[in-house]
Amino acid sequence: MDLNKLKLYTDLTLLKIDQPVVDLLVPFCGQDSKERNPELNITIGRFDKFEKEGKRFIELTSIEESDACLLPVRYTQKENDIKFEQEIKTFAEQAEKSGKKTFVFLGSDIDYFNVKIKNSIIFCNTLYQSRRKSNEFAFTFFFEDFIAEYYNNQLPIRAKKTVPTIGFCGFAPPLAQKFGFYKVKEALRLAMNYLGVMKTFPSISAHSYRVRALLSILKSKKVKNNFVIRSNFGFGGPVGGLYPGGIKELNASFRKGYVENIIDSDYTLCVRGYGNNSIRFFEALCCGRIPVFVNTDCVLPFDFIIDWKKYCVWVEEDEINQIPEKVLEFHNSLSAEEFKELQINIRNIWKEYFTPEGFYKHLHLHL
Repeated sequence: MDLNKLKLYTDLTLLKIDQPVVDLLVPFCGQDSKERNPELNITIGRFDKFEKEGKRFIELTSIEESDACLLPVRYTQKENDIKFEQEIKTFAEQAEKSGKKTFVFLGSDIDYFNVKIKNSIIFCNTLYQSRRKSNEFAFTFFFEDFIAEYYNNQLPIRAKKTVPTIGFCGFAPPLAQKFGFYKVKEALRLAMNYLGVMKTFPSISAHSYRVRALLSILKSKKVKNNFVIRSNFGFGGPVGGLYPGGIKELNASFRKGYVENIIDSDYTLCVRGYGNNSIRFFEALCCGRIPVFVNTDCVLPFDFIIDWKKYCVWVEEDEINQIPEKVLEFHNSLSAEEFKELQINIRNIWKEYFTPEGFYKHLHLHL
């Protein structure tokens, strides 16, 4: 394999299938209209650099000359999706006959998938470590570069203080909810989490782990909190249906406030939501801030290269009530200079591995 360029075979006629096109094809197929529409997309611009540079390290070629195959659309996450299986059958058989690996990408927060393409390398953002197979790898989340967007590409470095500040901006029911059925339902879900039910049924945990983590910090005097707890669910503003305090915020102002919350904190709380993953984890890396990562049987990308426990406060699921102590222990282990260096290193890891061009530039490492 050419170390400078990954050669892939794919079948672009499969783009007619009613499934999202994989992001890897942006340099070859361009970005769709939604990606370029600020009214519909809060992460606008995230693929601009990759669109320009992707062909430098990825090439589409014949199956004979390829290093691997690529399913050009996301694999279905519906059970017994016979129509989808029929639509990709010829491609799957051709890939299998070639004897080469096939890159397969999944989407959404759904836990279920059953990839039937043989010799596949599967990327999913909701993997569970205890169920993980050797051909399954964690995927990341792509978004605009916050530091380039809001800070003129200059990372604000925080000086180390005696008492660390942990930030969080987002949705965490039943916190910040008006009394009613939904608040009661989420309070019951939280109680079930405390009782250990979610260890057996993680797919119904929703935001209960997040709430437990927030409460453990809120009641502690050992750390400071910088929390903005929203009343409605949404992904970054009105586009996601989030209207904090009953007042509709513009996408731009919401996004800026979200980023400022990360930047104005030493650490950022990162806990699963509906899916067994945290977008906020990668957003913290982008901002050079130390994630407080609650491990709910998670799989992180490039875990075979990156020693993640060096770059975040690693909290196991049964240690949620000890988050303040874990953060303080980590914080006190760093000198003032090491604290600053860690911020720079975290930002560099994001740039190297978790931008679209960074992730796909290193895709060959999974072969």
